[in-house]
Amino acid sequence: MKNAQSSGLSEPQRQALQWLNRLRDSECNDQVKQDFSQWLALAPEHAIAYSEAQLFWEQIGGLPDRAGERLDAARAYLGKAGAARRRRNATLIFGVMALGILIGRPEYCQRLAADHYRTAKGEHAKIQLADGGGIELNTDSELRVSELFGARRVWLERGEAWFNVRHNPEQVFEVIVGKGRIRDVGTQFNVMADQTGTTVAVEEGEVAILTPDRPAVSVVAGQQSGFDENGAIAALSPVDSKAVGAWRDGVLVFKQQSLPEVLRQLSRYHQVDFELLDSKLQNLSVSGRFSTQDLNENLNTLSNGLGVKITRLTPERISLRAAK
Repeated sequence: MKNAQSSGLSEPQRQALQWLNRLRDSECNDQVKQDFSQWLALAPEHAIAYSEAQLFWEQIGGLPDRAGERLDAARAYLGKAGAARRRRNATLIFGVMALGILIGRPEYCQRLAADHYRTAKGEHAKIQLADGGGIELNTDSELRVSELFGARRVWLERGEAWFNVRHNPEQVFEVIVGKGRIRDVGTQFNVMADQTGTTVAVEEGEVAILTPDRPAVSVVAGQQSGFDENGAIAALSPVDSKAVGAWRDGVLVFKQQSLPEVLRQLSRYHQVDFELLDSKLQNLSVSGRFSTQDLNENLNTLSNGLGVKITRLTPERISLRAAK
């Protein structure tokens, strides 16, 4: 019981998994079914937990049944009794293994069965959550969503996503990126994960950032923070709430951003690489609103606003140099 609680599974969920395994055993008899019915009637949460266990079993592919079918086909010559015994053993072994993993590492299993979403450069996707909330996935991004066993977890593998979360104190909503977790306190927020680290900006409400061996940091509307690959959390800083997630409307908002950073952001939306041919361009700063769709318009804006010469060397290579 202690292990189940510490792993994130409630007692009804742990029992539901055990019942699922027993009922799928080829030696399941009427007494087992009667005992199961009595357990099911004891409390409303038992039925809920069993439904969740069934859903999880289906999402990981019904592996015990398919393993049994393969054993039957491969070893039919040994006779019906021998094949049935091996099928039963394979099912039981898998069931015990699955139960052990679920109790010991339920989060791993949730991720394994999670829905997987990915966007290419220039693409944008909307994901509707079962509780009425939603996620918008930005260009060149990837995430996984799990709503199994009462959990609401998202693994942002890379890229950027905006979250509109329906707060539920009984079901924590978490976004997991590397070693860090962003935990909802009822909010709308944006998360971007790339090679420089993870940035969390809050448009409305509040989130908590948690990383190993460090105090949690609360981020409220109009603030941003983040963490690096080692889990070090960045200091809070102000952010324009209207600019958070502006990419959802096809707009990037920059305020005194370095030119290299602006170019890096633009390259997320287009199949291009930028080359700065003069070192002094590294120190130029950029402010303004830029389209995520119209690269030529952005290049003209940079050329006129900064006084730089922009040359398209190939369709995928663009150079910038100081105008003489």
